[in-house]
Amino acid sequence: MWHHFFYTSWGIGQCFGYSSLHLDRGFWYYVNISYTILCLITTIVIYIIGFLRNKVGSTRAHFMVFLIASFLPLLGIAMLLFSYERMCIDYVAILMPITLLIISYGILKFDFLEIRTLARETIFENNLAGMVVLGPGKIIVDYNKAAEKFFENINITLNNYPIDRILKNEPKLLEIFGSEENQDYSLVIDGEERFFEIDTVPIGNLQDVNMRMLKSIRDVTEERKIQRKLKFLATTDSLSGLYNRAEFMDLAQMEFALAKMNNEELSLLMIDIDKFKNINDSFGHSAGDEVIREIGRMTKNNFRKTDIAGRIGGEEFAVILKNATLSEAEKVAEMFREAVSKREVIYGEDEISFTVSIGVASIHGDNDIIYNIEDTLKMADDALYKAKAKGRNCVVTYVDR
Repeated sequence: MWHHFFYTSWGIGQCFGYSSLHLDRGFWYYVNISYTILCLITTIVIYIIGFLRNKVGSTRAHFMVFLIASFLPLLGIAMLLFSYERMCIDYVAILMPITLLIISYGILKFDFLEIRTLARETIFENNLAGMVVLGPGKIIVDYNKAAEKFFENINITLNNYPIDRILKNEPKLLEIFGSEENQDYSLVIDGEERFFEIDTVPIGNLQDVNMRMLKSIRDVTEERKIQRKLKFLATTDSLSGLYNRAEFMDLAQMEFALAKMNNEELSLLMIDIDKFKNINDSFGHSAGDEVIREIGRMTKNNFRKTDIAGRIGGEEFAVILKNATLSEAEKVAEMFREAVSKREVIYGEDEISFTVSIGVASIHGDNDIIYNIEDTLKMADDALYKAKAKGRNCVVTYVDR
């Protein structure tokens, strides 16, 4: 009933000496064929874009196969439209089996039924982590946008060359990419140090000489910041900014062991704020907290970066002086005591003066007497007790009798 919309008339004609069906096209035939042509052109454009965007030979070949398969029906339609009147041949019907053979080849060859293109676009190309695939000989065979951006930050352009050629001016990064271990790498981007975790994932059989390797580059800067903050909170006294007692004891124990092993000298200062209770009682606990903060700041500024300082009690502090003799430690302690005696803490309208007493003890690694860190702390604490007994605001060294 509706056939006249597609074909207005039909009859038998001669083509190459054979009888063939001749059809006169109707309006709806051209609507239908126009829609088909539009779909085919859209498909071809998509495959051309995919071909141009992909850098890998195998993936480009995959796009090329399906591009050809989509082009043949379009060619057949064009030939049908422009030469059907003369030849009376349905070229689409002739070319369609060839198209189907090409599509079948593409499906089998490139595993198209697994939607590789979509998987690549979603999982690989648009992944926030940089991904670089290394083939035999450590040649870069593929990479995504994030990896390209990562290397742009160090003025390196990726291409299908061996990694040792691309990273010849970046020995640290070359070492990481040449290794099969997971490693960290830091990089300054826009004035900020960023941290990256570079993981290695083998692709394929480990025994295969042609096995590929995936290098994943993940920005872990925020994670590292959180880890550092957590470590700081776990190891640092929040009031003084120095190590807390637990962390100080761990570090002191390690330094003690190293001094013993290397036959080196090591000195320890025990520092106590004189009459700290009077400060709290006279000015309030907030004023006492400010005095502790000031002691923390002064400790950081008056000792070496290599020395280890911690708050081990309410108003008690300790400092490990590496490679320092007893006399050297005594001089350093005296300089610190004097600096504190000249410092005042401004709290509201009050000017708070305070002093410290210091006990000093020292060990030498080759000493026949085997001390441990607790013994050394006890010696320094005994010296501190004597400093308090002498009237405070002084330094006393421990003398082993």
